[in-house]
Order: sequence, then structure tokens, then C-alpha cells
Amino acid sequence: MSKILNQMMNEYEGEEDSIITPRNARIAAVLLCIVFILGGLVFGDFFKTAKGVFLGGAVAQLLFRQHELTIGKSIKSANPQSMTVSNYLMRLLIRGVTLFVAIQNPDVGIIGCILGLLSVPYGIYALAFADWIIHRKTGKEV
Repeated sequence: MSKILNQMMNEYEGEEDSIITPRNARIAAVLLCIVFILGGLVFGDFFKTAKGVFLGGAVAQLLFRQHELTIGKSIKSANPQSMTVSNYLMRLLIRGVTLFVAIQNPDVGIIGCILGLLSVPYGIYALAFADWIIHRKTGKEV
């Protein structure tokens, strides 16, 4: 497992023209949160939705950073598979607690919280789509 992860990390080190970086993923996630908050103006209670998006977005950003920090440690560990699974379960538990808090608190919108939690993965998808568009227009291999 460690060998495969090292191979994957080395594969992406040489890509200078790719826009898919952790920093850009964070920026895309924040922009999506802003879009979700503005959507709260149109589709529901703005303040409830905004509080939910802030809660979910903040937790999603922290979990993304934690994932980014632990992936390097798991590569170097003696048993990378068990460390990866335990970190995944911890992140899943934190997401569940966040949703529980959003459900229990009447001032926080559950839909906004879910959208905030999904902001990082959808931000990464948006970056991948933008990277594909850029490479398609320039004629370079993706």
C-alpha cells in the first residue's frame, strides 16, 4: 500500500501547469460556500442557511486540512492501511457530530450545513472540470 501511495505522490509532483492544488481547492470551496449562502437568499431563511453553511464549510475545511496532514504520515507508517481507515472513520464521526449539532440547533439550517460539508469535494470537482476545460482548449494532455 505504501508503495502505491508513494507512486501516486511522485506522479503529481511534476505537474506545474495543473490548477488542482490544495490551496485552490480551499479557495473553490469558499467560493462555493458563498454561492450556497447567496442561494439561501432565494430559497429560504438567509441567516439559518448562512449559519449552516458556515458551520459545515468550516468543518469541511478543517477535515480537508487534517486529511492533507495525515496522508503523508500514513505513507511513512508501518501499517498505512489501518492508519488510513482509522483517520477516515474519525473524519466520518466528526461529520456525523456536525450534522447532529445542526439538527439539534434550531438556528442552524441543516440543508446549509450539508451544502457546507460538501463544499470541499464539489470545489475539487469544479477545479478538475476547469482544469479539463483549460487543457482541452490548449490542446495539452490532461
